[in-house]
Amino acid sequence: MKRIFFFLLLGPGFSHAQLYSNASQNLPDNGSMGQSMDVRAADLDQDGDLDIVLANEFQPNTLLLNDGNGVFSNGTIGNLPQENHDSEDVAIADFNNDGHLDLFFCSEDDVTLGWTNVHEYYLSNGAGHFAAASYLPPDSEANAVIAADLNTDGLPDLLLGNKGPNLALINVGNGNFTAESQRIPQAFRTTQDLAMADVDGDGDLDLMEGNEDGNLLHINNGSGFFTNETDTRLPQNLNIETRKVTFGDVDSDGDVDVFLSNVGFIPGRIRQNRLFLNDGTGHFTDATTSLLPADNDHTIDAIFEDVDLDGDLDLVIGNVFGAPVKIYGNNGTGLFTDVTDDILGQNYFRDALGVIAADFNGDGLRDLYICDRKMPQTNNKDLLLLRNPLTTLGDANVNQLAITVFPNPVNGDFFIKTNLKIPDTLGLTDRAGRIMHTFTPENQSEGLFRCPLPKGKLIPGIYFIEIGKMQKLLIVV
Repeated sequence: MKRIFFFLLLGPGFSHAQLYSNASQNLPDNGSMGQSMDVRAADLDQDGDLDIVLANEFQPNTLLLNDGNGVFSNGTIGNLPQENHDSEDVAIADFNNDGHLDLFFCSEDDVTLGWTNVHEYYLSNGAGHFAAASYLPPDSEANAVIAADLNTDGLPDLLLGNKGPNLALINVGNGNFTAESQRIPQAFRTTQDLAMADVDGDGDLDLMEGNEDGNLLHINNGSGFFTNETDTRLPQNLNIETRKVTFGDVDSDGDVDVFLSNVGFIPGRIRQNRLFLNDGTGHFTDATTSLLPADNDHTIDAIFEDVDLDGDLDLVIGNVFGAPVKIYGNNGTGLFTDVTDDILGQNYFRDALGVIAADFNGDGLRDLYICDRKMPQTNNKDLLLLRNPLTTLGDANVNQLAITVFPNPVNGDFFIKTNLKIPDTLGLTDRAGRIMHTFTPENQSEGLFRCPLPKGKLIPGIYFIEIGKMQKLLIVV
């Protein structure tokens, strides 16, 4: 049974259903204007809210501490060692099994400069203070690092994505690791991202490499040893340069599909992002042409996120070199359209190298953080977009808003109470402005109108109803 929820976007006269507000003023000037390459969120000081850690390029990495309301202060000095490595990515896990989240930053270009001990590995005391671990990881030219329990012993291991053979570091306890290169196939590629998901549905995590020179899919045997099965499982001969691999079930069929964020930094590479659909057994077909908007962007990062709360996975896409942050809305079957204006209300131009979603202000709604690799000619902070409160019209102040809708939720007909003049006919429109349902409000008493809405009339999605200058967002789920 479908349920229809009615929400009001606070403030009259919206030309778009803007679902996020720019709250970058909540970020400190001295901590969110760096050469940030990636971003993660976790409760690093164990105070019950989500903090932010930034991996910075040839600058000290940054720790932003949350006050619980989505206002951040720079907590780096005195809490995080101040090194100047070419940090590209960060993994967060309790590596020494003491109940506190630790940090591992991987670096890229340090080794080409002849530096040693290039990766940064810090253990936490639980209060947001980090100190260098005694274990020194092997040096490599790495763009990606992820933490996962490869050998199912309950301890988080590490995978490093390198220029050259990638590296598995197995946790042996107390935060120490041993290199076990035999666990993953050794190929000489330039890896930009690593992602894990159970692509074949056998209960263990498989591994996909996002590479500059050909992506690879490795299947887990259940014990953390991987076999390269790219040729039989992934579409071939695409001539793409991938920077991010993002797994998610876009068509709601119970298996994980994959979105590839692509760039064209290497001459001749095709920039178009790609969407591969899983057949349920870990074999993928390229559905880009039929399901994705055409693009010619340089996309560095993307996440699946249900931005419109309609029960399916949308895409938040981070671009560089002149293209804005983009939102692709999912119709529930995996068909994506560009709904950036509807969701964000404007274009945000950033060198958006990292995108995450989390509830930063504790209101139960997931917000967005986009880290910006600050260029010399710009003065932008990172981008913090807080999800607008979805205040139900039934709870709204009628004198202030002059309109309320009830009950909430509803399964069919609903009522409007307002001191505004009601037109003879009202319509529900979709995000493209197309009228999907019209009805005649039935006057019940002064200022109270019954609005007929047959059950099953609307498919799940976002719709809008406008009375005067008030525009309301209707979510059918």
